[in-house]
Amino acid sequence: MSSSSSYMTNLSQYDGDERCRCGRRVVMQTSLTVKNSGRRFLGCSKYKKENGCNFFVWIDPETCPRGLEYAKIMQAKKEQLEKQVEELKMINERLERGRQMVEEENDALVVKLADLTEMNVNLTTTIEALNAQIGARKTTEIGRSYCRNIIVVVVIVFVIGVLMSSVNHNNPKKNNYLYLP
Repeated sequence: MSSSSSYMTNLSQYDGDERCRCGRRVVMQTSLTVKNSGRRFLGCSKYKKENGCNFFVWIDPETCPRGLEYAKIMQAKKEQLEKQVEELKMINERLERGRQMVEEENDALVVKLADLTEMNVNLTTTIEALNAQIGARKTTEIGRSYCRNIIVVVVIVFVIGVLMSSVNHNNPKKNNYLYLP
């Protein structure tokens, strides 16, 4: 095989069993440099790696000047797109963290809502029972027990208010809006 400065004029010269200087089988590779972008070559299977002999021979002829200009443009576009991909990955990760936070917060609020709904049912039952007691009594007998019932209702309403307040205070986000980082 020839040196690194020449190239094969006919790919049929390559029979797939050729060896480089260090005895390894040569493999077809593609250059990714701007100057030789897309240009194929045969090289040591360890080309530019540890213990490789760095032997190569070009398969394709040199790129024309217009091709080199175009390769530079394409390389710049590739780098721009790679940068955009990285930025989009970071945005996606941030959105995913935000989504997880929203799900966790939603799960906690669903549990609190179920607890408050149960309390509401219990309070409604208690109020209905108290109203039934009040209606069954004569107006003259209502005095003391009526006040007691009013106090119980006031205490129950106060407890509901405290519980609702704790739901709002446990949520650090003002106005229950989600602010993503």
